[in-house]
Amino acid sequence: MRPLPWGRPPRPNDRLFPSPAKTGQESGLAPGTLDDILQVIDIGILTLDLGARQTGYRNAASFEILGDTEAPLGYPALHRLLIEPLRGEDGSIPLQGTAAQRHGDRILSLSLFRISPEGCCLFIRNITEKARLESIAQAVNTMDNIGFIFSGIRHEIGNPLNSIKVTMTVLRNNLENFSPAQIETYIDRTLGEIGRIEFLLRSLRNFSMFESVDCTIVDLNELLGDFIPLIERDLDKKGIELRCHLAPTPLLVRIDQRALHQVLLNLVTNAVDALAGEKENPHLVLTTYQRENLAQLIVRDNGCGMTEAQAKHLFQPFNTTKANGNGLGLVITRKLLALMTGSVEIHSREGVGTTVTVSLPLLATTAVPEQEREPEQGGAE
Repeated sequence: MRPLPWGRPPRPNDRLFPSPAKTGQESGLAPGTLDDILQVIDIGILTLDLGARQTGYRNAASFEILGDTEAPLGYPALHRLLIEPLRGEDGSIPLQGTAAQRHGDRILSLSLFRISPEGCCLFIRNITEKARLESIAQAVNTMDNIGFIFSGIRHEIGNPLNSIKVTMTVLRNNLENFSPAQIETYIDRTLGEIGRIEFLLRSLRNFSMFESVDCTIVDLNELLGDFIPLIERDLDKKGIELRCHLAPTPLLVRIDQRALHQVLLNLVTNAVDALAGEKENPHLVLTTYQRENLAQLIVRDNGCGMTEAQAKHLFQPFNTTKANGNGLGLVITRKLLALMTGSVEIHSREGVGTTVTVSLPLLATTAVPEQEREPEQGGAE
């Protein structure tokens, strides 16, 4: 880092460049122009010398955002506030990183860039209002989902309960007149409705099973290799061809293996249902792929696909087109992936098929090898 120009803590009116600024003159700009720009933008900019444990440059916005115009924070306080939240798991300070940090009644967005082995530059934003609005939006969305859930529970449990009530009432009123075979039919009907309720309760248990995840470092290729034998026999019995394409290099991700197994089971189950009674050559394709800093797991089928209207409500609780479904599978899938900093995208065309892409952050980025082609969207080839 350049020598610090101040013999005291920096103040809001301190200048980055002495006037006249040589760099400004050479570029045809008026003296101090770059410094003037940095002083008026609403993003806080601050440099720290980690070796000398000193504060370097600070623009006016950094004082306003941190609220220390009258009594500037010293290096130790700035280090605790701005650097510590960005440390990696091994305690090191990354070459670049981002984090959110609470400072009093404010929420700050921090972006760090190492500009030398001992020097770093920080960009600071006050995102308190943004976070408040996002919190409100999330609360509204949560209440909407809770409304859907309770409405769904009332429907999913109410219907079989009503059926059980009618069945048992008829049986009680005709117990002396019914033959043993007729009584057995009514009992079987009641047990079937009880089974529907049990299925719903198991699904709700799965929804709350992973309130937290226990993540470890896993090679996505290895996990998929272990998963395939679990589904091969069942797919073969249903006449569905399974194809698998693994990335040629390891894809290391930090995940909860149980949670990702549940995600895969949900997605494969959906694909199998979509392939039921469809084409002469039903097949399911599982692919792992590296896209920049993401590991992607793609589940693609050539089943019935979906209309645009159906696709809009995919992640709405209890929304389903299946005769025996409950509409919680994809809701659980998205929740589990969010807990692992992952995401899911679905592209579908009616009569063509569906492609589901699961994306997870790569721990160690490897060179992207030449591959035949990027996985397609839509249906399986």
